[in-house]
Amino acid sequence: MLKVLGFVRRNERLTHDEYRTGHVGYHGSYGRRLNNIRGYLLNIRANRSVGNCLGQSIYTAIRRNEPENFDEQWDGWGQLMFDTLDDYLAARSPAIDRAGPEGLGTDPIVAGVGGDLEDLFSGSPFQCHCDETVVVEVCRPERKLFKLVHFMQRKPEVDDDFFLNQLIGPYAQAINECPGLRGMVVNQRTQMDVMTGFYAPESECFTAAGAERRERFFASWDTMIEYWFDHASDYISLRSNPTLAELEEALMHTSFLREVDETVAVLPNRLPSPDFYYR
Repeated sequence: MLKVLGFVRRNERLTHDEYRTGHVGYHGSYGRRLNNIRGYLLNIRANRSVGNCLGQSIYTAIRRNEPENFDEQWDGWGQLMFDTLDDYLAARSPAIDRAGPEGLGTDPIVAGVGGDLEDLFSGSPFQCHCDETVVVEVCRPERKLFKLVHFMQRKPEVDDDFFLNQLIGPYAQAINECPGLRGMVVNQRTQMDVMTGFYAPESECFTAAGAERRERFFASWDTMIEYWFDHASDYISLRSNPTLAELEEALMHTSFLREVDETVAVLPNRLPSPDFYYR
């Protein structure tokens, strides 16, 4: 399964909530129609700060080397899942999914994903490929969950394999003790190029300024953990376990959290591809 994350900054003409409406609404309605898509989640940065939802004293104890003005660089991110890189690169093509008098017809506008990128975003998305480890499969009830994303960067002296084994081993075990945990997925960013071939050669992402913006955003983290809980209080209660702080001290150069609001546009399906039109 190929997993691509695309972080975006809203167009300056839009407020954060206007951007939320445009991304989850109009843009998302085209994104979910990308050919051969196997999963599509939209995550919008929550309106309240993580310090307010967790408590400032708790969050101050967790954060390590959090970059300044990080939230000025992004407002949300999409998660796209495909079976292969070829499927992903071919996704932005006309879709045969529009019903007409002659049956299903071709809709070319899907190839432009609504054609609103310049008006919705400020610059190109920061696309990256991630290797994921599903530690706890996500179980979503029919109500909003509390979702946290944990950005982190391993210490230079810590081996990459050891870092992952510690995260999905003792670190995950400590978190899994929480009765309110509904899911946990570890994402490690790779160097795979998932922008060439997906965006046109003249796109902003291929300019020097676009590359500088993207590199600055990724400079402070190389791993992101997604947590789903019933309530914010569930994660707060976990922080009484000293194992978390001890492992963060030993493994992480940077460590900071954000609350996001998740919209499931296409429910992720990691099973073999079905032989019918999937959404």
